[in-house]
Order: sequence, then C-alpha cells, then structure tokens
Amino acid sequence: MRVGLVQLLAALRTTYGYVHTLSDLRGRQISARQLSDTYDYIVVGGGQSGLVVANRLSENSERSVLVVEYGHFDDNPGQVEPSSAGAWPQRNLFNVSSVPQPGLNNRLGVVYAAAVVGGGSTINGMLFDRGAAEDYDIWERLRNPGWGWRGLLPYFKKSTTFTPPRRELAQEFNITWDIERAYGNGPIHANFPDWQWPGIKIQWEAWKELGMPVNVEGAAGDAWGAYWTPSATDPQYRRSYSRSGYWEPAAERENLKLLTEHRVNEVLFDLNKRATAITIQERGSANDAPKITVKATREIVLCAGWLHTPHILQRSGVGPKALLEEAGIETLVDLPGVGSNLQDHPVYGIGYQYQTDVFPNPTSMFLNATFRTWADEQWQQRKGELLVILYRPRSVGVGNALVTAPLPILDSNYRTILRKGRAQNATEYLPKTYSAQQVGGFIAQRNILLASFGKINNGVVEIPFSGRAGSSLIFMKPLSRGTVLLNTTDIYAEPTIDFNTNINPVDLDIMVATIKYYRKWMATEAMKELTPVETNPGTSVATDEQITAALKSSMGAGAGHSCCTAAMAPREFSGVVSPNLTVYGVTGLSVADLSIVPVIPATHTCATVYAIAEKAADLIKARHDRNIRPSPITPLIDV
Repeated sequence: MRVGLVQLLAALRTTYGYVHTLSDLRGRQISARQLSDTYDYIVVGGGQSGLVVANRLSENSERSVLVVEYGHFDDNPGQVEPSSAGAWPQRNLFNVSSVPQPGLNNRLGVVYAAAVVGGGSTINGMLFDRGAAEDYDIWERLRNPGWGWRGLLPYFKKSTTFTPPRRELAQEFNITWDIERAYGNGPIHANFPDWQWPGIKIQWEAWKELGMPVNVEGAAGDAWGAYWTPSATDPQYRRSYSRSGYWEPAAERENLKLLTEHRVNEVLFDLNKRATAITIQERGSANDAPKITVKATREIVLCAGWLHTPHILQRSGVGPKALLEEAGIETLVDLPGVGSNLQDHPVYGIGYQYQTDVFPNPTSMFLNATFRTWADEQWQQRKGELLVILYRPRSVGVGNALVTAPLPILDSNYRTILRKGRAQNATEYLPKTYSAQQVGGFIAQRNILLASFGKINNGVVEIPFSGRAGSSLIFMKPLSRGTVLLNTTDIYAEPTIDFNTNINPVDLDIMVATIKYYRKWMATEAMKELTPVETNPGTSVATDEQITAALKSSMGAGAGHSCCTAAMAPREFSGVVSPNLTVYGVTGLSVADLSIVPVIPATHTCATVYAIAEKAADLIKARHDRNIRPSPITPLIDV
C-alpha cells in the first residue's frame, strides 16, 4: 500500500507539478522523540544548501544523516507558482531587521533571511543566473585554490538541467543560450517562461543603440553586458527549488532524517577541539527549557545561512574574543572574522512611465480585464493537454533579461572612482569592531575588486528589464562591509545586524553614475516609441549631490542576497574557513552555505548556492570516504 502511494504521488508530480499532502510530508520527518543519540553527519539547517549537502551525503546508505531545521514546510500551492516570485511571505522569514543605517538616512535595513525548508530557494524571485567568470576568479585570487570559475563550473552543471524555450518564442525575441557550455543534467530545472512582453524588443534595441555589449549566455561565464537568463522553474513553469530537487527524491532514504521547528543552540567540542555534538531546543521554547544533545561521529556541517551560521559559531565559542568575553562565553578559538564581512546587493527603484506603451504590456494584467481573463484561461489549461502550444503570460516571474554593466561602460570617468577607492583610509569606512588583521584582509579584497572594476568582463550594477517601465538598479559590488554579532545580553536572541549600506562613498559614486546611465538608455532613439517619462527621482534631481540624497532616502539595504559572514580566506586575512570549508582552529566542523563567500558575486545568489553546496558535499565525502577522490580541479587543502 505504501509503495503504491509513493508511486502515485510521483506520477502526480510528473503530470501536474508538485503535490504535497500532509501524510506524504509527515512520513518524511521525525519528531524530537524519534531522534537517535548519534548520526554520522549532522547538517545544521534544512535550507537551500543544507538539503543539497544532506542529499549527497546520504547517497551512501551506510552513512546516517540528520538535518535540523528551524523552519517548517510551506505547503501553500501558490508558493510554487511564478506569481510567488519576490513575494517573500513573512511566515517563511525570520522576524528581524537591521540597526539604523546612516547611509540610508538612519532608516532600518530590511532583512531577508529564510526560515523554511528549502530556504531562500523556496521564496526567491526564481531568476536563475550566475556571475561572470571573473566574479569567482576573484575568490581564487584571495588564495582559495579550486574556487575560481573553472573549479565551480562542474558543480553549476551538476546541479542544473536546462529546457530550451519554444522555437517560435526564441526566434521572435532572439532568446539565446548555450547548453553545452553552461548546463548538465541536475536536479534543479531552468527554463524560460512561455511569454515575453513585446516592449522588451524595444528595450533590447535601446541597449544596442547605447553600445551595451550583448552576450549569448550569461550562465557560461559571460554574465556581463546584456544577456538572457532562465528562471528556476520546471517545464510546467512551477518553482524548481531545493525541496523539490534535492529533498523529495531522497526523503524515503532510511539513513536520512529531518527534524523541523528546532533551533540549534551550540556546537559542542571535546578537549581536542573536535566538534562532537549539537544542542537543540524546540522553536519558541524558553532559553532555559530542556535541551537535547545529538552526537555526530564524522562531521557537523553548518548550513544555517549568513545570519545564523556565524551566530551559532559565536555561541559555541568560535568568534571574536572580545565579543565572546562580553557575552560571558568561553573562547574556544579566537576568529575575528566570524560575523564580519557582511555584504548584500543594495537596491534603488528608478521610476518611469511609458506614455505610448505597446499592447499588451505588464500593466495589462492589472488594467485590462479582457486581457487578464484571457491570460487566466491560458494558465489554467497548462494542466490539460501538455503538447498544445499556449501563450502563458502568467508563466512570467520577475523577468529574464539583464544588463550587468561594467564600470568602464557606466562612466567614462571610471578611473577617478578607482583612484578614490585606492587612496582611501580603509579603517575610516569599516566597522569599528574590525581588528588590524581584518582591515588587512579587507584591503586585499579591495585591491582585487578595484582591479576587476577596470575590466569589461564583469559588471558592478545589474539592471533587469522585461518590458516594464522603470527598474530596480541593483548595486552588485559594494565596498561597504557589515556585521552579524550576537546580542551579548541574550545570546539566543536574534543577532545584531548592521549592513553599513553606503558607508563607503565609492558605492554611492557608482550608483550616481548608474542613474545617469539609465537616463541615457531612456533617451535613446529606440525608446522614443514608448515616450518614457521619469517619475522617480524625477528630472529635477540632476546634480550628483541631489542624486546622492535621493539614493540615501529610498535605497534598500539588500536584495535578499546577504552573504560572506564566515568567509573562506586565509586565517591571516581573518578568514573563517579554509578552501576545504573546514573551520579554522577546530576539527569535525565545516560550513557549506553562502556565508563562506569572501566577495559577493554580481548575480542573484541562488545558482551559486547550489554550486557551493555540491562542491562542499564532494569535499566532505573525500574527507571521510577514502575510496572517493576529489576532482583535480578541487584540491583538498590540509589545515
């Protein structure tokens, strides 16, 4: 009977997308009472990266794997629809905000940190892009061998399967891709929606008129200039994410267990500083409520994300000594970089209206009842005859065309910006908690970053376009650095988050140049067909000082791409993990989430997380299974 049910559910998923039933899901989880005392591996966090690592480690049926996740399963059918793109439901987020941000006129920075099985892949906008090769080569230049583009590309491929769009759609909109260079046969699906808004053709022409280079395929390492990028959706245009791609295919394995709605408090160590166990508590329980201790014989893998991976390390005595002493925590390893180096992609919404827009256009979904009814009818038919060619506006998420603009294209005076950055006293713009060692680590980052800013093969600002008027201007390479530090008066409360957005004046210089460049795009001959009129910040905001003031008044601190708080870097640069992803100063403990990134790449981070987690799983397997050898392009590093 059970086998029949599993087979039936698998068939339903294949036909209709995702079908989640209560009995199906409860059979895949355990309660705290069902915990074993010991597992081979404990994965802390059942978010995007944690489910990847757990899937891969449990492929060996002789290894037991426990995943502990603070969040829950989101079984809302709407969460797998394209319309969920960018909705960020509060039920799936931690309820936190940053401290006031001086660079944002002392506004609080909105914090996007997922608290749900599947993590950010469950709630993101599904735009499925990668950075340019240069973005990852920067990591390798920071003395992280094996973590450049060449070392990561096999894992980008391993995680993803690409389905080309309809031939007629591709021809009409000149959608281009390169399967051989960019994709493999992995658990996460990437494709294009079955619709593009006609106005995007005009926008493409305007970019070409302005001289923006056009690349065939951003996912093959050429994510700069203008290019198409797919969505993380399956051929039925449903969200393809860590839960559907990695958890569900592995959920019936007897050696894989998932405990939800529990907080991991600390990692415990023996006298040799080897990680041996974790302590956990039920979500919502008081700090002094009973704790459960679970042991790991091989390795504990932190996948708690940019927010809670450093938080757990700090609570466990691994972090900045002064902070730990203030909190009354005995210092096991003084690692100043734990919780520092916070980066995200600040966002500014530039507003325009098209007075002579083409029809249909994105506003037609809201303002034209006839078009909306037609679009709804088309969308409902996707569950019927799958071979019928349908035009599906509701398959569109946040869009699929990007400009990632290199600085020399944005601003002909870019060398002035570079000189300003190199001449800075770094200490003046870094968090006050930074030690001399941390300042030195940042200067190493800054020198490499500024050198890359002068190149054409990578971008500093992203401008999505999809036929809509106006856009988000997303700053992809900030020099400002923030912190995630535990609350020293209540270490189990949410940590103190400080993005330090716009603290470094170079960041604002680049954003000012971006607004000026966007206005040039809107003023091209091609755009005259749409008659664009600027609404925000408005044409009266013209000088650099006025534009800077407008940016500070309404920019967002991040785009939900926070990272880098347990950075992979040499210890003398205040790194937290080695290129093997093991935590410095201890054994039996590693990190496999986005917090290991040393410098944020110029991309939405979802695809990068899959590559990191896939590579991490290989590194962990190679440490513990002697018959498994790492790839020659991902060398093991002794620590």
